[in-house]
Amino acid sequence: MTSPSGPAAVGGPAAAGGTAEADATAPAGVAPGGSAAPGGQAAEGAKPYDRGPVWALLLPPLAALGLALWGIATPSFWRDEAATVSADKRPFADLITMLGHVDAVHGAYYIFMWPLVHMFGSGEVVMRLPSALAAGVTAAFVAAIGRRVVSPWVGLAAGLLFAVLPVASRYGQEARSYEMVVGMAAVASYLLVRVLNADEASRRKWLIWYGASMAVLGILNIFGLLLIPCHLVTVAANYRRRHADATARRIAIGWLVAAVAGVVLSSPLLLLGWQQRGQVAWITKNQSSSGLGTLITLAGSTLVTLVVAGIVAIGLILATDAGGRRRASWRWQLAELSLPWMIVPPALLLGVSTVDPIYTSRYVLMCVPAGALLGGMALVGLGRVAGPVALVLVMLAGFNVQVTQREPYGHYDNVRALDQIVAAHARPGDVVLYTNPNSASFGAAYSYGLGTLPNIQTKEAAIPSGTLAGTWVDLTTLRARLRSVSRVWVVEINHCTSDPQVLTLADKVEGAAIAGLPLKFTRIWHERGDWMLLYTRGKGNQALKTACQGHT
Repeated sequence: MTSPSGPAAVGGPAAAGGTAEADATAPAGVAPGGSAAPGGQAAEGAKPYDRGPVWALLLPPLAALGLALWGIATPSFWRDEAATVSADKRPFADLITMLGHVDAVHGAYYIFMWPLVHMFGSGEVVMRLPSALAAGVTAAFVAAIGRRVVSPWVGLAAGLLFAVLPVASRYGQEARSYEMVVGMAAVASYLLVRVLNADEASRRKWLIWYGASMAVLGILNIFGLLLIPCHLVTVAANYRRRHADATARRIAIGWLVAAVAGVVLSSPLLLLGWQQRGQVAWITKNQSSSGLGTLITLAGSTLVTLVVAGIVAIGLILATDAGGRRRASWRWQLAELSLPWMIVPPALLLGVSTVDPIYTSRYVLMCVPAGALLGGMALVGLGRVAGPVALVLVMLAGFNVQVTQREPYGHYDNVRALDQIVAAHARPGDVVLYTNPNSASFGAAYSYGLGTLPNIQTKEAAIPSGTLAGTWVDLTTLRARLRSVSRVWVVEINHCTSDPQVLTLADKVEGAAIAGLPLKFTRIWHERGDWMLLYTRGKGNQALKTACQGHT
């Protein structure tokens, strides 16, 4: 093929190997000589935008989809996915009623999934396939951004880098909206690139699409709107670089109108999300997904993050040659998009969390494509040999994580194993007690096991109460009920105590559930972050009780 050249894909053969020199300082839509090029096209005498070969377009989305489909049914549903199943198994009218009380931030995703569940069931493949497809879409748009701003080869490298990151396939195998949010963030960022490069005749069209994409992003998850301040920085940089000319002002004003329209269209979700903010009370105690250290593992593991960061650092060092000229593979316009996208959302959430804890790593997953774009520029800058070798190093760094997250416990909770234990050992008259509200949806995940046991805490069932798992009786009533049962299965998550304590959503202790009652500790099962304890009337097992205390 002919190597790309011109403003949107600077350089000749260097675009593939990163060895030739080019004027990469010109903004997208401006030819290397500095003259404006309408619609982001090259000025007279320069080659137009080159999308590259068809195989380069297809490889990133196919790689991302293939990795997401690899072992997609093996991991058990975990607590969040159990909540999705619980929401979508109910009649549609009851789902809408529930969203008025809880989980409005996931409402669009639940509504999208509802017909799939009622047509094809709630198995792992059905529930996770939309996220796998979203992973492919994300890789395609990451590649499209790199291709349009720099070259087909940077697009190919960035798309493949995103595809092989463990986090891409982890959430591509998740029955939640997170991968779709990541995908819409990539779509919106691509549309912003088109807005910045469009001529006067076509810019309105791209602004309309951009505003619509921001609305969809906010409706999918209100934290997706954190992309707006990222794009504000990018638009401001574009405005400054163009020396505040009339076109730059029109672009800035048009972007602002489109962004505000997106917020307005998604504002009902913002209001409901604020009213239901008590649902994230668990963040105050759970440091495994809300601590500052989660930023360095966001790509899938600390090792993967460090390898990618090292590649970007080396690529930046090599971005200029001995004569001080910037190589064709490196474009600061892509950095102006990627750096705010990568930094601003976690910085804002962490800042707010110093007052009111709200940060968790899942809310900033949409920043991952930004790192892949920077990595894509660096990979191409390393050259034809070192670039592919570096990509393989990323794959090797993430291989153990890729394998582990496809184990039955790969999503943390192994609810399927708990259900199998109950199915094998339960007796008529058994009941279940969930000490932590975060595990209360476990029974909805599968049709056997925990879901067949009456929940002794239930005050009002899930559908009548308009909640995910029903409402609970107070501690006094719970203990009175427990006095009359012969066997109770106690599910504990995150830690184990043989004298179970009833907890609130924020992990605060309400009081002892079983201590002082005629029920004895009989047996324990441990499945990664979950424990199941069986209490029966009669003689207990002190040795097992001591073993449980060791699992706190």
